[in-house]
Amino acid sequence: MPPGRELVADACTRWNLPEAVGPASVVLSELVGNVVRHAGTPMQVTVTLRRPWLHLTVVDGSHAAAEPGRAGQRDEGGRGLLLVRELADRWGSAPTGDGKAVWATLPAN
Repeated sequence: MPPGRELVADACTRWNLPEAVGPASVVLSELVGNVVRHAGTPMQVTVTLRRPWLHLTVVDGSHAAAEPGRAGQRDEGGRGLLLVRELADRWGSAPTGDGKAVWATLPAN
């Protein structure tokens, strides 16, 4: 299991949120994957519970905006943030001193 997915699964298990494991794991994997593919910088991953929301945040060292791709049906990549948009209740990005934070919230039911 990739480290991001393991982190979410462990947190959701600890917080008794079994229904959130699948969607949250996919969302965090996509956020982490975007750093690896596009930013190429060190990152900090945070998973927090603020009922009724599960908050996922990835901070990287790139100032480039996080925007959904325009992948075609036959393209292999470029759908990560589109998937995040579909699975998360809300998502966005905000500049930080050294880069940006990309975040998503999912229901913590």
